[in-house]
Formats: sequence, structure tokens, C-alpha cells
Amino acid sequence: MILCDFRSIRPRFIVEQGATLSWLSLAHARAEVMKNEGTENQDEEWFAERIAKLFLRYGCSSDRIATRGLEISDFSHTRWNEMEIFNFKDSPFGPTTTQRSEKFREIGTRVCAELFTVDQTPPDHIIHVTCSGYLSPSCAQEQVAQNRWHDKTVVTHAYHMGCYAAVPAIRIADGYLAAALNSSNGSGNSSCVNILHTEVCSLHVQVHDHSPEQLVVQSLFADGFIVYSGIQSNQQSAMKGSGLLLKALHEEIIPDSADAITWACSEWGMRMGLSAEVPGMIASALEPFLQKLCDRGGMSFDAIKEKSVFAVHPGGPKIIDRVQALLNLQDEQVSVSRFILLTCGNMSSATLPHIWEKIVADENVASGTYVISLAFGPGLCISGALLQKVG
Repeated sequence: MILCDFRSIRPRFIVEQGATLSWLSLAHARAEVMKNEGTENQDEEWFAERIAKLFLRYGCSSDRIATRGLEISDFSHTRWNEMEIFNFKDSPFGPTTTQRSEKFREIGTRVCAELFTVDQTPPDHIIHVTCSGYLSPSCAQEQVAQNRWHDKTVVTHAYHMGCYAAVPAIRIADGYLAAALNSSNGSGNSSCVNILHTEVCSLHVQVHDHSPEQLVVQSLFADGFIVYSGIQSNQQSAMKGSGLLLKALHEEIIPDSADAITWACSEWGMRMGLSAEVPGMIASALEPFLQKLCDRGGMSFDAIKEKSVFAVHPGGPKIIDRVQALLNLQDEQVSVSRFILLTCGNMSSATLPHIWEKIVADENVASGTYVISLAFGPGLCISGALLQKVG
């Protein structure tokens, strides 16, 4: 299978990290004042200053994330009565899960309409990946119906896996393409699978929770939308531009790590748990994991490491730092991962595909270069793909 034809959409608002952290500090203060209404603990300005200092201590700084893409206009101003969802009219906990889901549908519908126009060739499959909104029918299904592709395109949902979901998604796509090739009895019939990511992480900010863990999470996550195609490798001649040839996949759950990353539905949106131990847990399992991944591709990790590009999901700056240090990588080998974190933030499952998109478009990454891809998520799962740039 070859991954190609990457098409991403930037969210409506690109906000500087400093401004985002300032907005979050004010929102936390407003939530706290509402919780303490009728008591003496109602000094909103004092509490905002306190939270701002905590963000400086625990949050991701502007030198590691310069800007984040956010789909909701709320984060661009502090006119609380004009907020789309974070207006605190009903509760200090912010919007309910129902209200957040309604906004997710609105956003997903607009994104799908832009990415899947009626004049394009219908794909055989769309794999819809998200961990930030679940609705049936989904925005992907609704777009297929609207485009009259109902008898041409099958929609599959790959939900709630978190940041590593792009790798399971391409595993599903590879299976669909293999099945199509087998059913053609060698006739060479082509097939196409589209993988769609719609992540609106900003919907799930928990402004009522001032714990260090939540301040870390809120300083990292952003919104991202991208679609790309998986085609059979024998169709490379029909591919426009460059792509990434799949060589191997591997995934493991790290022992004794079940509580390291969590992502659970709650009354007030989805709630993430993120342990400070995650980078260390990943480091302890990384080298044996990479050896197994490359073994599956019929090659030695040590033999290809120095000349490979590493697409590392930036769960946070420390993840990239730890991977680079542990594997003794050069700065340029992880530069694309750092660039995506710097300019986009952590877009959950959409992040790794954004890294792939930039690698494919980068003329400095030569055809034939191996792209060792790593992502991490609840489980604690470590998921990897060995790819090679082609075209």
C-alpha cells in the first residue's frame, strides 16, 4: 500500500500560544468564581493570575508550541456573553457533552463538505478517524449520502483510540486493499481507501479542573483535519507526486501502564489523563519495539537508523526529546515532528498524518528514504509504521 494525496485543512483560528494560555487562565478564573458564587472566594483577577503562573510552570511554553489551530471562535476573545459554547451561562463546568457534540457535528459537516466534493472520484472506502466526537450517522456518512456515493463508498469508523489511531487506520486500509486485490483474481483492478481525521480537541477543555495534569493537557492539544489516500502499490504509476510505501506495522501495549494515558467520556465532555511517567515508559520499551518493527519489514533497525527520517507523534516536547536522545538521532531526523508541534500543537490522531504530509512534500527528503513513524496512546500503546518515500 502507498499513502498519498494528503489534503489538510487549517482550523479557522490560528492563535499564538501565549494568547491561548492567557485565555485559559481567564476561563479557569471565571469557572472558579461561578463555583464559589455567594461566598467570599470570588476574586476573579487574583485567581486568573494564579492560574497563569501555574501554566508557566506546568504548561507547554511558546518556544515549543508557537501557534495552535482552534476551530472555535471562543479562544480568540474574552467577551463571555458572545462565546459559542464556553459562555458559562448554565454551569461553571462549561458546556455539556451534548452541547459539545452538537458543535462537533457542525464542524465535521463543514470539513467533510470541503474535503469530499461531488465532482471527485468516489473512493471505495472512507475510514473516519476521531477521538473527539462520536455521532451516528457520522459526518462522513452524511457526506457520502449527500454526494450520492451510497452505492460506491463504504464508511468505516475508527474511534476513541487517541493519538496513535493513524497507524491502526492504515492497518485497516491495507486490509481492505489486500482484500480487493485478492477478489480481483489477479485482474489488476485498482481500489482506493481514503482515511479522514477530524479532531476538535478544543471542544473538551475542562476549565473547572485546575490540576497540574489538566493544565499540561490544555496547553498541548489543538484541532486538525486531514484526509489522504491508500492505494495498491501496483498503482504507483498513477500516483500524483510522492507518497509513502508501507513496509511494516507493529503495535504493543507496554506492561503495567494502563493508567498512564486515559481518555474517558464524562458529563462535561471527554476527559484526558496524562501521567508524567509517559516519556520514561516509552523510553524503556522503544528500542526493542523498533527492532521488531524493522524485522517485520525484513531489515535491521541499526542498518537504516542513521539515514531515516523519524515521524514521532509529539504528545509533548519531552516525547520528541526522549526519543531523540535515546536513539542518538540528529536534529534534522526529527525536525518535521518538531515543526508540526511548533506550528500546530498536538492534534491527536491527525498529528502523525500532518507530519507525513510535510515529509511527502519536502524535496529535501529524497525518494527511497525510510520514514520510521511512532505514535502513542491509551493502553499505554506504542504503535509504529515503517514507510519509505516513493515517487
